[in-house]
Amino acid sequence: MRDEILKKLIEKTAKVMRVDPSTLSENTNIKTDLNLKSLELAGIISEFEEEYDCYIKYTELMHAETIGQAADAIAKMVG
Repeated sequence: MRDEILKKLIEKTAKVMRVDPSTLSENTNIKTDLNLKSLELAGIISEFEEEYDCYIKYTELMHAETIGQAADAIAKMVG
């Protein structure tokens, strides 16, 4: 499931940030490489909550530095 979440997270992040998904990987730093803002992250979280019918703690994702770490956190929460 983690691989599926990582793929979707890369796609959703690329869409929000208006970048080519092929330029992103699990090692992409969310803060320094993408400068992802909290409102953008909240939108991505909302999409995952809808898709997986679950609650994702925003505070858990705030500590993720890379897309891979964010995927790990989401995978734990969606079960």
